[in-house]
Amino acid sequence: MSTLDRRALRVIVPPLVVLAAAAPPFLAGPYAVSTLTQILAFSLMVMSIVLLMGTAGMPTIGQAGFFGVGGYATGLLASRLTTNAPALVAISAAAGALVAAATGWLLVRVRGTYLLMLTLAVGELLSLVAIARVGLTGGSDGLANIPTLTLLPGVELRHVAVVYWYIAGAVLLMAMLIALLIRSPFGRALRGVRDNEPRMRALGYSTALYKYAAFSVSGAFAGVAGSLWVTQTLFIAPADMGFHASALALLALIVGGSQSLWGAVAGSALIIVAQNMLPISMQGYGPIVLGAVLVVVVYALPDGFAGIRNPLRPRRTPAPRPAAGTDEPRRMERV
Repeated sequence: MSTLDRRALRVIVPPLVVLAAAAPPFLAGPYAVSTLTQILAFSLMVMSIVLLMGTAGMPTIGQAGFFGVGGYATGLLASRLTTNAPALVAISAAAGALVAAATGWLLVRVRGTYLLMLTLAVGELLSLVAIARVGLTGGSDGLANIPTLTLLPGVELRHVAVVYWYIAGAVLLMAMLIALLIRSPFGRALRGVRDNEPRMRALGYSTALYKYAAFSVSGAFAGVAGSLWVTQTLFIAPADMGFHASALALLALIVGGSQSLWGAVAGSALIIVAQNMLPISMQGYGPIVLGAVLVVVVYALPDGFAGIRNPLRPRRTPAPRPAAGTDEPRRMERV
């Protein structure tokens, strides 16, 4: 494919993506649109794990804890302060970032299995706090009776299509921000920490500070995901921030591809659709079938959906090696 063709695709594809994202309310029924809205909100939490695990190399199984913090912040403030959805998104992002920052200073000092277990402990601790504070959060019954949020004064997010368009636009904006972060010097430094932390430390990088920043930022995006989830469901419970939700997000990441944002959406779609459809149609055997489907997908696509080759992407040909005895210098690898 020529350079001109690739430039034309870069101009044509974004508007087509926006049109495809806006089309479902015109093509599908309310239940399908509602399911797609859940997929988008859930996929944003998975994208936050892409930033943390795929880019920074920090595995987590407690990301739903920050997702729940954002959801509870939206639900509580909507009942007591304001129903303006964009303002609640900003507050939920700050809440998720603050809680992640409060716990991240300890987590960035460990690696591997220890980090995985500590993130699990943080997520479970946040879930237990939500259960214990019955007067504030509703305890194990969850926080119900959340009022319908508003986009502007007098413009309620009540209709299924309006809620979908709002959440789709918010997720698209957050995905663009995550993509910019991953491609920025900050993201390149995180990949260097992921691939060779001792070398980055020797080069003068404060690797603990970079990981701490990544953990806090990913908590902010997870908080936004929780706010968008509550915008549609108008309900949040401790189960939404416990181990089960975190494990499903991690499975969606593995199925979609740990370093791909569109893979996060594809993996989330598989998880949410299986969760909604299989328990009804399989008469109690839904979890077994879901596990079997995930095993098949992981074995068939070791790199997830993102490992499927894009036919529009040009193949890179390896650079020819210099002939023996020549004086052509070798290029140094960049971090």
